[in-house]
Amino acid sequence: MSRITQLLRNTFLEHQKIGLYYADLYNETPVVKEVLRRLPTATLAQRDRRHKIAFDLNVKKQYLEESQWSNSEKDLEYTTLFETMMNDVENEFEIRKAFRA
Repeated sequence: MSRITQLLRNTFLEHQKIGLYYADLYNETPVVKEVLRRLPTATLAQRDRRHKIAFDLNVKKQYLEESQWSNSEKDLEYTTLFETMMNDVENEFEIRKAFRA
């Protein structure tokens, strides 16, 4: 594997090395806040736990062991769910905005 390929792979997996899913990295906009409000309690608790672990690892400047990295399949499943909900919320916000105008 070339040096550039290895560097790109490491950069792409950086969030997984600290146990986060890709959707956990989204900035908190009004849309994201609404999606978080609508998430099931268990899913939100898991997200909060991932954030706490990632924060702790970041402070300690450590990574999880490779066996504990977040799973790519679950990451894709969660991110797809999150983005679908984001699209729904954005559409609802646009409808509300159009209705008020």
